[in-house]
Amino acid sequence: MKLQTAFAAVDARHADATSFLKEICGFEGTAVDKAEIDRMADYITAYAEGLGFTVARTFFEKCGDFLTVDLNPAATPGGVMLAHMDTVHKKGAFGTPAVRIEGDRMIGPGVIDCKGGIAVALLAMQALHECGYTKNARLLLTSDEEVSNVLGGEREQEFFRAKTAGFDYALNCETTEGNEVVVARRGIMRYEVTVKGKGGHAGIHYFKCCNPVVEVAHKIIALEANSKKGGVTYSCNVIHAGSVSNVIPDECRFTVDVRLQTHAQIDEADRLVREIGQKCFLEGTYSEVKCLGKRPPMERNAESDALFDHLNAISQRVGLGTLIPVESGGGSDSAYTQAAGVVSLCGLGTCGEFCHTDREYAEISSLAKRAKLLVALLLEDEGEEK
Repeated sequence: MKLQTAFAAVDARHADATSFLKEICGFEGTAVDKAEIDRMADYITAYAEGLGFTVARTFFEKCGDFLTVDLNPAATPGGVMLAHMDTVHKKGAFGTPAVRIEGDRMIGPGVIDCKGGIAVALLAMQALHECGYTKNARLLLTSDEEVSNVLGGEREQEFFRAKTAGFDYALNCETTEGNEVVVARRGIMRYEVTVKGKGGHAGIHYFKCCNPVVEVAHKIIALEANSKKGGVTYSCNVIHAGSVSNVIPDECRFTVDVRLQTHAQIDEADRLVREIGQKCFLEGTYSEVKCLGKRPPMERNAESDALFDHLNAISQRVGLGTLIPVESGGGSDSAYTQAAGVVSLCGLGTCGEFCHTDREYAEISSLAKRAKLLVALLLEDEGEEK
């Protein structure tokens, strides 16, 4: 049967997929490192074409080029998978070498977020190829996911709409833990608030100054006070002001990271940030609010729940265990596939912990387990008798 052949192929190719993951984690690039991401895209293209897949490249000026990898490009669309090539880690964050293996753990930049997902998807596609899968399985690789897709702009949204059209569902190979699958993700809005005041000597001119840092402190306290557990959160994490302790600065800037669960919360959250950001708490200061980017939420709905239930039933039937639905506080490209009208699930890549830190690791064994989960779903929906 196809499923047995595909599972055997996953096991046979697991070591090669592990080596591939180690290699791509050696490309250390954040979203703004276009040259490094493009070199990584070159490597992935050569690897995927070597497996017999068709690869198309979409140029982007401000971020790395996107890749579209097709198994059977002329066939009826089946499922589309997603992953991203950028990470949050600056070059050298993991030392030299950037990647190391300790038992079942691979430690390195992006091993779970989200280069492990690239390896999982390509391993699944290879197994599908070897068992004679007749539909088209597609993998989309983006390069500015970690900055909420602000570098790709509207062309990126068109990329998602065009490349997912006609596919049954979108399976995002982002990280998760154990047997979890992400059924909802928060939307993200980021703002920069700039406060201008009047600087001077901290001792001589103290009462003649309008300290923008004090104004920012009032704004941050007011914003954070509106955060609700289980609701919208306003997180102020980056502040820029001054250079020496004995001079009151003329300007202070800070960022606001807003996380929300539903599209209905977007307008109210935007209004609140602008209202508090522009409010004058300290006389003599002036403030401006700039939106740096918006990513909508991936909302949990009846369609995604039905797809999860379908996947969970398959997972149990083929011996991969019971899946656990989770709602994540992070955002992902699944927001855009859902917005394009394609039912979406997320968190189907390598399992591990500590993403966005220098302790990030992937469970190497999860490469095969997650690839088998994708294979089982895609073969089930091909209509093959099991």
